[in-house]
Amino acid sequence: MNPSFDRFWRIASMALLAGFVAACGGGGGGGDEDGSGSTPPDLRPVTDVFANPATAGANVGWVAPNAGTPTGYSISASADGMPTITQQVAAGSTSTSLTGLMPDMTYSIRVAAQYGSDSVSSAQPAVVHVPSLTNTPAQIAAYERAAAYSASLDGDAVLVMRDGQVVFERYADDYVSTDPHALASGTKSFSCALMLAAEQDGLINREQRVADVITEWAGDPNKSRTTVRQLLSLQGGLSTNPDYSALDVQNQDTYQLAIDDPAAYAPGDAFIYDPLAFQAFALMFERRSSNTDPVMYLRRKVFTPIGLTGDLWQRDAQMHPQMAGGAMMTAAAWARYGQLMLQQGTWGGSRLLPASGVQDCLRYDNPAYRGYGITWWLNRNVGSSYDPSIDQIPPDGRAGSSGQIAPRAPEDMVMAAGTGRQRLYLLPSQRLVVVRLAPLATQFDDWSDDEFLARLLGNG
Repeated sequence: MNPSFDRFWRIASMALLAGFVAACGGGGGGGDEDGSGSTPPDLRPVTDVFANPATAGANVGWVAPNAGTPTGYSISASADGMPTITQQVAAGSTSTSLTGLMPDMTYSIRVAAQYGSDSVSSAQPAVVHVPSLTNTPAQIAAYERAAAYSASLDGDAVLVMRDGQVVFERYADDYVSTDPHALASGTKSFSCALMLAAEQDGLINREQRVADVITEWAGDPNKSRTTVRQLLSLQGGLSTNPDYSALDVQNQDTYQLAIDDPAAYAPGDAFIYDPLAFQAFALMFERRSSNTDPVMYLRRKVFTPIGLTGDLWQRDAQMHPQMAGGAMMTAAAWARYGQLMLQQGTWGGSRLLPASGVQDCLRYDNPAYRGYGITWWLNRNVGSSYDPSIDQIPPDGRAGSSGQIAPRAPEDMVMAAGTGRQRLYLLPSQRLVVVRLAPLATQFDDWSDDEFLARLLGNG
């Protein structure tokens, strides 16, 4: 890796709050709602800062104070030898886009909440390095090696997005890059965004019991105790309805099959890769949202704001969307969703999903199997959490002898994965989103996530 690449932008989420920049002026009258005449409430550390090299800027997000009402926010970016860039933001916002930063410079980003004329509560700054879009020769060679490996196993596409910009694309001669491609089980990770958006709208809480809404589960000793978190992290005990077939979805009622799904284990006791868990969640969402279609909701809340268009979805005999494996979209569109997750729910200066919720999906320490978060496969070492006598893990997510999916990739790598080796990789520490597509019927016995990522990162 080029040494200058190692200096590229990184997020520094600070653990401590800075002291208040200024105390309130004047005498008594403490306790005013706007903080005037009283000590301002704490402002938590900046939640996320992401460089945008296309605009020589950065997207900045923060969390509103836990008490009081600020009159506005002041955001500043400073770098050695450069003039400080400041921006004022209205009180109701918790994100913005800074522009006018210089490429290949490291900036300190500070967010301060204003209370009255001279009272400010400020968080410790985050640090961002604004990179150049130019690939180094070493990066180009690494991307080409990864694409060649994919092509040798009948791959249709490899797309690399760095710092939110597409920096590499390769497509098979017989594949049209603008045609929607089946994602198979890569679809499952969209339920993370569906859950978080629904939580923001007060429809669902990930800690609530599914049986509160799917009341048909109330009489089952296992399903009656399953929470949304357990359902979508595949530790809810569901054991796959034998009447379900992923190849015959168009002739089935997948919601009814989910209602009838057996549960052989208590929640938390086993990891069972059951597609109907995602259909159960979709049914729960519809019942809580006055029969809103989950895909239409995702488009309105997530896809349209990030410019993700042209997606197609398989539906069952009752026109329920196949949330377990029915999405089709281009590599570029899928990468946009990955970038939203990498940016912890922010897009273009706007917060679409809560940062803490995105982190939960990507980092959740699953007691049943540490290699799976909430709808995402994790490169974390699974240790002794895998019990082959009860856990049911498909080849796409199975850790190797090292205990990881890809030991030569960073441990913070997460992925959405589907039959045919459809892949959406997120590599936060490398600021990369990578898509790999292939025909569903591709022979994939020789595919190695570790080999592909090692080549892509210049490690193999």
